[in-house]
Amino acid sequence: MHQTGYTRASTLGPMAEVVAAAGGSIERVFRRADLPLALLDSPDTLLPLRDHFRLLMMTSRELHDEVFAARLGRQASMAGLGVFGRWVAQAPTLLEAIQRAGTSLPHMLQNATQLVVRRYGNEIHWSYEVSDPARDGRLQNEMLAIWYMIAVVRHFTGAWWLPDRIILGGLPSRLRCLAGELMGTDTAIVNAASAIVFDRRLLRSVNPNLGQDDGLAASELGRIFDLPDPDDLPGRLSVLIELELLDRRPSLAHMAARSGLARRTLQRRLSEAGLSYSDLLRNALQRRAVRLLSQTERSISEIAAMLGYDDPSHFSRAFERWSGVPPTHWRRLLEARAQPDTHPSSS
Repeated sequence: MHQTGYTRASTLGPMAEVVAAAGGSIERVFRRADLPLALLDSPDTLLPLRDHFRLLMMTSRELHDEVFAARLGRQASMAGLGVFGRWVAQAPTLLEAIQRAGTSLPHMLQNATQLVVRRYGNEIHWSYEVSDPARDGRLQNEMLAIWYMIAVVRHFTGAWWLPDRIILGGLPSRLRCLAGELMGTDTAIVNAASAIVFDRRLLRSVNPNLGQDDGLAASELGRIFDLPDPDDLPGRLSVLIELELLDRRPSLAHMAARSGLARRTLQRRLSEAGLSYSDLLRNALQRRAVRLLSQTERSISEIAAMLGYDDPSHFSRAFERWSGVPPTHWRRLLEARAQPDTHPSSS
């Protein structure tokens, strides 16, 4: 498969609002990027890094703005980093936060990526290094990533903090001044990974909210290992299926083309793993059905249509085969479990 890296949709931040404010069409951007617009309402959904890059590139072209991501990043916040951001923000010091970010990023938020800390005298260079081979839109992605790194440091140092300078390795010289203005600091162009540079003494900065957060629930921490391993074909294909299900039920032929494999080759490799495409599609449908039933108030008919069923009864029968109960009963059981126990305790 061509895709080697994945990221969560939450990292797109307030893209729709920024595009609308600039007079662009977010629908046209997503259509040209061949991605479902519903991705904006599904922050935990994974998408291939190359698709993330392409989406940023298409947005840049839509707005005729070569540094679009630098503008988008000005509105970036820790909230856009989801569970990963919460985990990092709970660190006692900035040094610990940066260490957490480096070790957990490829498991919780984005793989084929490294956050690397290097010390040069009294300076810290905190760099964002991507191993995915995709090139189109790469610079836009790196400008956005730099803003998220700034957001991490700001959590410990204050909302108006900016690095001493920013390194953007792939930035054309003609864009240096404009990018510097948008990012509020000197922008250096060198043959190196994109990075933020700051005084090493900042690493001792203490978390101002220390002890105020109850911590992450076990179910949230369970997402740590959601990102597929590069050698895990079924896992990588499952990510693509879940992404496509936001818009339509994907066919085997479509997913083979999407994954860069011949249809028969894909079938053979899945068979070698003891699986079929039908298995992966069914599992993805189950996961999406459970999320829609538990996280929304949509009717069974709406959910059935969103999952590609022609008739709600077909969905209900399929769900009962998966779970042992019809979806209406499953939802009632879920609601009952969420209700507090009103029975008086015995003394």
